Amino acid sequence: MIIKTLLTQSLLVASILYLQGCGSSYNTVEKTPSVVGNINDKDEWYTIQRDYVTKMSVTFDDPNEYLCAPYTDPTAEPKPCTFEDVNNDLDPEDTYKPVLHINMQTPDYNLTSNYNAQISIKGNYTRTLSQKSYTVKLDKDLPLYLTQRKFPLTKSESDRSRLRNKVAFALLRQVPNIIGLNVNFFHLFINGEDYGLFNQAEAIREEFLVNRGWNKNDYLYNTVNFTFKYDSYFMALNEQGEPLYPDRFQHVLEIKNGKNHIKLIQMLQAIEATDDIDSVIAQYFNRDNYLAWLAMNIILGNKDTIQHNYYLYNPLYSDTFYFLPWDYDGAWSTPKYLKRYEYGISLWWAVPLHRKFLSVKKNREDLYVLIDEIRAKYVTDKAVQTIIDKYLPLVLPYQGVEPDSQNNSESSCAETAQLLVTRIQDNIDLFKSVIGSPMPFNENISYDSATKKVSISWDESVDLEGDSIVYDVNISKESFDNIIFSEQNLTQYSLETTLPLDPGTYYLRVMSKEKNNPEHFQYSYSYIKDDDGIHNGYLEFTVE
Repeated sequence: MIIKTLLTQSLLVASILYLQGCGSSYNTVEKTPSVVGNINDKDEWYTIQRDYVTKMSVTFDDPNEYLCAPYTDPTAEPKPCTFEDVNNDLDPEDTYKPVLHINMQTPDYNLTSNYNAQISIKGNYTRTLSQKSYTVKLDKDLPLYLTQRKFPLTKSESDRSRLRNKVAFALLRQVPNIIGLNVNFFHLFINGEDYGLFNQAEAIREEFLVNRGWNKNDYLYNTVNFTFKYDSYFMALNEQGEPLYPDRFQHVLEIKNGKNHIKLIQMLQAIEATDDIDSVIAQYFNRDNYLAWLAMNIILGNKDTIQHNYYLYNPLYSDTFYFLPWDYDGAWSTPKYLKRYEYGISLWWAVPLHRKFLSVKKNREDLYVLIDEIRAKYVTDKAVQTIIDKYLPLVLPYQGVEPDSQNNSESSCAETAQLLVTRIQDNIDLFKSVIGSPMPFNENISYDSATKKVSISWDESVDLEGDSIVYDVNISKESFDNIIFSEQNLTQYSLETTLPLDPGTYYLRVMSKEKNNPEHFQYSYSYIKDDDGIHNGYLEFTVE
């Protein structure tokens, strides 16, 4: 297969030469990759998983020996860092990364050194919540704890059950062609103050590889703003296959392990260049693993997987990239707060790899069959209930008491946990309800007050079965049901009309539907969220 060269900027000449001249030597057939073919769990990987809550005590001087700029002025001169600085590190994508040197103790890890680890804030939007999540990382010259050096402590404020991650990864362990993670519970105390219960999914890094008996030099990438698109501004490489601009690269993919990233770029270029996506899947992915990842995200309602919340694993000496699940505390989505395009495979329509793969009828059919098979064999109501019954007693004591009081009462926790059972079928029913519907699209509107002209445009809505699509366009004023303009069954992708509009708030809504089967319909990506839930397809605009 010929891979189209996309690196055109002069600053990437070195990278081009390396891709064309040396890329084929990236993998060596004489050496055996850690994983060949399908990837599956082994029981020995889970010896560090505990069926009880471990107390973790973190102490430190505040202000600290570590230096950082004050959070009120990140450009100022560094000074002794404070816990307040750490808690106000609210933007995960900027360069402000305050860290404290700490002493971490548990009943079975009680080094007497004054400092043995560091603590920082973790998460994306969750940084802005009242209850923070943290990462504790042991100093590199000290012994590992539970065969790990890094402990992502997740508060999961939006998860009243406190069980989503635990249940999800326990279920993933049972499903073929995909792997789970160790998940433990910690009761965290910071400088003597009770911070309540946290769950800790095993960090995917070098220790993760070693614990599985894999090559410690295998490649691991944490997706940050990643959509399987090659962008030379962010992802340019030098002759050694290393990022020319590391900060830019990390904005897209966080490199957890590995140095030469030529194979990654070749894979992305192959996706963009080909019309035969199945040949790319055969060379660069494990199809069974890919399908299992898609299926489990649909079954568990894990919608926040468009550009992050998973890892890519590429064994050394192999072309194959595997999907590794990560972060399910936002799964089991509440149906009323889902956009229609999130019900099914249209969730991933904007991602080139997923779009091309799911445009192939057989790939869709195999995914549909796999979802039913996983539901019948592995993610049954009984299987989910068994896991809940095992771990619910661990989290119940932390509900209804400070500092976890906003998670409501103990009874509310138990009730919320039971939703993890019923929500599985809800997810599958929603998924099946939109099979055959067109794909989502973008819409735009402009208004010229002088000429009273409204200009509306939208992208094509693709029907995967090739059925004819028509569009309905509505404009409403002040409320969704107060429609003041409507055109039905349009075949074009734009519309201009003269419409006198008084100052106020208006809503545009464009819907695509099959011409001969209007029950198969879709809205644009636009939406409005309020206390009533999600209002699909509405784009708000204001006339002054």
